[in-house]
Amino acid sequence: MTPNGFPRSRLLLILSIAVPLAVVGDALWVRSDPTAPPWQGLDDWWNGLVGGPTDGLLWHVAEFFNLLGGTLGLALGAACVVALLVVRRWRSAVYACAVLAATKVATDIAKYIGERPRPADIMVDTGSWAFPSGHASRMAAIVVVIGVLVVPARHLRRWWPFAVVLTFAMMAARNWQHAHWLTDVIAGAAVGASVAVFMWWALSPLLDRERALREGTALEAAGAAGAQGHGRERLS
Repeated sequence: MTPNGFPRSRLLLILSIAVPLAVVGDALWVRSDPTAPPWQGLDDWWNGLVGGPTDGLLWHVAEFFNLLGGTLGLALGAACVVALLVVRRWRSAVYACAVLAATKVATDIAKYIGERPRPADIMVDTGSWAFPSGHASRMAAIVVVIGVLVVPARHLRRWWPFAVVLTFAMMAARNWQHAHWLTDVIAGAAVGASVAVFMWWALSPLLDRERALREGTALEAAGAAGAQGHGRERLS
C-alpha cells in the first residue's frame, strides 16, 4: 500500500487554492449582515424542508455523523496516524496531520470572519459560528486523505463517488439536525476537499519518496522470493 501521486492537472491545483479563498470572501460578505446574507432565502427554504423529531432511524444516523465529525472522528484519526507510524509510513502520517490541521485553520478563519449564527431551531449542542461547517470540512478532507493514502490507484475511480456520498451524508446530517444552514455545509465541504488536495500537491515530494521506497522494497522482496524459487528448482 503506497500513497497515490498527485494528478497532472493544473486546473485541480488552481481550484484547490481558489475555492478556500472564495469561501473566505463569502465570509466577508456574510459579516456585512450575519443574520441575513444574500442567500438567506435559500437557506430558510431548505431549513424548513429538512429535519425531524429527535428519534427514529434518520435521527440516529444524523447523530452518528455528528459524533463522527467530533470526538469520535478525532479519536479514529489519531488511531489512524498511529497506525501509519507503526507501519513506518511517517510521511503519510505527516500528510494526514497537515491536512487536518490546515482544514481546521482554514475553517476557523472563515468562521471568525463571518460570525454567522446557527439556525434558531438547532437540535444539538455546539458552540462555534455556523459558516462554514467544520463537520463537513473535516469529512471532505478525510475522504480525500483516504483516497491519497489508502485506496490503490486502480480503485480510485470507484472510491471518489463513494467519498462524495460520505461527504453528502455528513452535510445532510448537519442540516437534518439544523446545526447548519445549507450554504454552511456546501462551503465547509468545499474548503475541506480543497485544502486536502492542495496539501496533496504541496507534500507530493514526501509522498512520492515514500511510494518509491515502498515500491523498491516490494521489488527487492519479489526478486529475493524469485531467486529462492529458482534455487529450489535447481536443487530438485
